[in-house]
Amino acid sequence: MKRQRVWGMNAHLVMYLLVPLLVLALSPFIFQIVNRAAFRQRPDQVVVREPGMRTLGPPTDAAREAREDLEFAMLSEAAYQRTADAKKVQAGEAIDVDKMLHDMKWVRWEDFPQDKPAKNLRTMIEQKHLRLEVWSNASTNKVAVTFGGTVGRNINDWKSDLRWFIHDRNDEYTVIVRDFGGAFVEEYKRREQLPDFAFLRGAQLFSTGHSLGGGLAHQFAYALPPDLSVPRVKKVYAFDPSPVTGFYSVDEKLRQDNSELLKIDRIYERGEILAFFRALVNLVYPPTESKPAIRQVRYSLFYSWNPFANHSMADLAFGLDKVCNCRGVARAPEVGPETGDRRD
Repeated sequence: MKRQRVWGMNAHLVMYLLVPLLVLALSPFIFQIVNRAAFRQRPDQVVVREPGMRTLGPPTDAAREAREDLEFAMLSEAAYQRTADAKKVQAGEAIDVDKMLHDMKWVRWEDFPQDKPAKNLRTMIEQKHLRLEVWSNASTNKVAVTFGGTVGRNINDWKSDLRWFIHDRNDEYTVIVRDFGGAFVEEYKRREQLPDFAFLRGAQLFSTGHSLGGGLAHQFAYALPPDLSVPRVKKVYAFDPSPVTGFYSVDEKLRQDNSELLKIDRIYERGEILAFFRALVNLVYPPTESKPAIRQVRYSLFYSWNPFANHSMADLAFGLDKVCNCRGVARAPEVGPETGDRRD
């Protein structure tokens, strides 16, 4: 009797282990059946899961979509606050993000956020490893708040990524709701009174980020305090985003009001590490059709069998630039093989 009981317990344990492994192993075949047309996507094509839909649509030309996404991809990469790899840029294998954003007339608010006598906002943000930047573009009447993603060795980023499983939450999402949103509203109102920033009175507001930063971009849009002088976030551009968005950490009425006309694009490279989990969730809970309207956009720009390599923000931005041929990549001048003359 005892032996049978132990065998029964072990059999249940084996089943609990085998079922997830079986689902994982069969997932490529499941998705091929469900998304048959999308499964044959080429590098110059994009597939879209429209708001309210459980499955991806058929492949279409990627250039137009990439043209819209590129500037926000570069803003998301800039939020990592890393120096560009000069060798890769000169070899034509990467984008000089700061240069291209400057060429596109984007200007970073370098003096915000900062510490003030009433609140040490910058110090608080740095302590939580919340990397964020605010950029504006007077030529297109746009403002973008952009967030950096996970750094593997930083414990604060992992606490934010795993906040679903942590009871006592005081992380990067918390800082956005509690401190940064209100500070942004005050800074926006201050700047729109300045001659160089008068365009802010009619500007459109966006948020963007990659991985963890994509989740934080969602939360900023949901949690922005109401003020008639400051626009609501019009659209979130979230690249390879975390499934954690902090939605339920925001007051219900506030998030409903901010979601009324909000659009969210979750943009990702095929096969990236988080794509599988989002696809499984979408089969059960499709992206909302409105309030907010959530749309998923899949590229296949540098698809490989390595899901971690497919998660690269720098490679995604480079691929978008290449497929839309929007601006060209910042390359070193060519040198003639015989004369040594520069070919400008």
